[in-house]
Amino acid sequence: MSLRDTQAKTMRRPALLLAVGLAAGLLSGLGPTGCTTVQPLYGSLATPGHNQVVEQLRHVDVNAGGRVGQHIRNELVFGFYGGDGVPDKVAYRLNVQVADNSIPVDTARYSDLPAAYLQQLSVSFTLVDTKTQKTLLTGTSFANAAYDISTQRFANIRAARDAEDRAAVVIANDIHVKLAAFFSKSH
Repeated sequence: MSLRDTQAKTMRRPALLLAVGLAAGLLSGLGPTGCTTVQPLYGSLATPGHNQVVEQLRHVDVNAGGRVGQHIRNELVFGFYGGDGVPDKVAYRLNVQVADNSIPVDTARYSDLPAAYLQQLSVSFTLVDTKTQKTLLTGTSFANAAYDISTQRFANIRAARDAEDRAAVVIANDIHVKLAAFFSKSH
C-alpha cells in the first residue's frame, strides 16, 4: 500500500464518521416525539389533579391477619398515610392473604441436619371499592429471605422471625408500587 492510498483512507474516515453522526442525529429526531406515557408516579406535573395517586392511597384500608400479615399491613399503612393507623375516609379495602413456607437449603457437616433455611412468603391481595364492593385489582407478590440455624433455640426463632420480617417489607413495598401504578393508570 502506498503513502497516497493510506492518506486517501484517512481522509475518507472523518467524512464517513461525520455522515454517520448526521444520520444518527436525524434519525433520533424522528423518534417518539409526543410521548406522554412517562410521568412521575408520586410527583406533580403542571396539570391539575396529578397528585391523585397519593390521595387515593390515603383512602385505602388494609385488612391482613397473622403476625406476618400484620407486619405487611403496618408497612403499607405507614407508606400510605404515615402510620396514623386509619385512613380519613375509607374508599378502598385491601385484603391481604399470606402463605409462608420454610425450606431447608443447606445441611450441617457430619450431622445431616439443616444448617440454613429459606423463608418463602407468598401473598395474594385484592383491592375492593367499598361503595360498590367491586374488585378493582387482584395480584400476588412473593419474597424470600434466608437465615442460618445455630445451636441456640431462641436464636433460631429470632432468625426465622427476622427473615419473615425482611420478606414482609419487600412484599409491602411491592404491593405499594402495584397499587400506585394502578391508581396512576385508572385516573
